[in-house]
Amino acid sequence: MKKKKTSDKKRFVSAALSIGLIVFAFYAVFTLVNQQVEISEKKQQLEQLQNDIVVQEVKNDEIKQVYELEDDENNAYIERVAREEFDYSKQGERVFINIAGE
Repeated sequence: MKKKKTSDKKRFVSAALSIGLIVFAFYAVFTLVNQQVEISEKKQQLEQLQNDIVVQEVKNDEIKQVYELEDDENNAYIERVAREEFDYSKQGERVFINIAGE
C-alpha cells in the first residue's frame, strides 16, 4: 500500500511540474511577443521623432537665413509667415474661407 501512495505522489509531482513548465513556456512566449510589439512601436516613434528633427532643422535654417536678410526682405518674409502659418490678414483686407474643404 505504501508503494502505491508513493507512486501516486510521484505522478502528481510529475504532472504538476509538467503543467508548471507548460504555463511558464506560454508566459515566456507571450512576454517575448509582447516585447517585440513594443520594440516595433518604439522604432516607429523613433522614426517619427527623427523626421520631426529634420523638419525642425529645416525650419531653423530658414530662420537663420531670415536674420541675414535686409529689412525689406525680412518684412516680406514675416508677412508671408503671418499669412500662411497664422492666418493673419492686412487691416481692411477681406478674407474668404472655402468651407467646402477643397
